[in-house]
Amino acid sequence: MSRLAGKVAIVTGGGRGIGASIATAFAREGAGVVITSRTQSELDDTARSIQAQGGVAFPVVGSVSNSADVERVVRATASRFGRIDILVNNAGVSGSTRDIQDIPESEWDNVINTNVKGYFLFTKYVLPHMLKQRSGNIINLTSGAGLKRPRTYVMSLTYSISKFAIEGFTHVVSVRLKGTGVNINALNPGPVKTRLLDFLSPEEYEANAKELGQRKQPESANKLALYLASLKPGEINGETFDARVWIEPDAKQETVQSKAAA
Repeated sequence: MSRLAGKVAIVTGGGRGIGASIATAFAREGAGVVITSRTQSELDDTARSIQAQGGVAFPVVGSVSNSADVERVVRATASRFGRIDILVNNAGVSGSTRDIQDIPESEWDNVINTNVKGYFLFTKYVLPHMLKQRSGNIINLTSGAGLKRPRTYVMSLTYSISKFAIEGFTHVVSVRLKGTGVNINALNPGPVKTRLLDFLSPEEYEANAKELGQRKQPESANKLALYLASLKPGEINGETFDARVWIEPDAKQETVQSKAAA
C-alpha cells in the first residue's frame, strides 16, 4: 500500500537537491505534492519528472522569507487539495567561512531570513490547517552544524547559528503542540551532494572530511523523511533524527510487540 495515499505535502526548496528528492519520494508513495522555491524553471523540471512517473506535483514559485509568498503557497495548496498533511521546511542557503567580525550584515540577513524566518513563516501559515484536522507532520531539515559538541572545525558561522536556531525552534514549538495531534520533528540528512557546500573547495572539504563526514546523494534522506511524514497524531514530537544512523522500525515486529503488550 502507498504510505501517503490521500495525503498532501508542501516541500520548500523543492526544485532541486534534497527537496526535489523528498518531493519525488512522497509522490511515489501517493501524496499530492506542492513544491516551492524562487526558481520557476527548476520547479517545472521537478514537477514534470514527478508527473512523468505518475505522481501529482504542483509547482508554486515564491520566497520562503516573504510572508505574502508563503501565504499564497499555503492558500494555493489548500484551494487545490482541500487539506495540508505534511510540511517539509527544507529551503536553505549557506554562509561564508569568514570570521564573525568580517561577516557583512547582508550575509547574516540572507541566511537567517531563509533558514530561520522561512521555517517560521511556513509553520505559521500551515499550522491552522493541521490544527483544524488535529493531525499533521512538520519536518524541519537541520544539520550537524546545529548540534552542540566539541568540534575542531566550523564551516560557516551564519549557517551553524541558523541550524542551532532550528533545533531550538523544533523543540519549543513541539511543547506547544502537545495534545494537538500535530508532530514537529527535525531531520539531519548529514553531508549531501547539493549546491549548499559548493563554496568549499575540494581541498577544503578533504582537509575537514573527518569533521564534516562523507557526502551522500540527496536520496539518502528519503526513507527517514517518509517515516516522519507517516507518523500518527502525537506519535513522536520534538525530536531530531539523523539519517546517517537511523534504521526504520520493523512494522511487523512492532505489531507483534503491540499484540503481546495487549
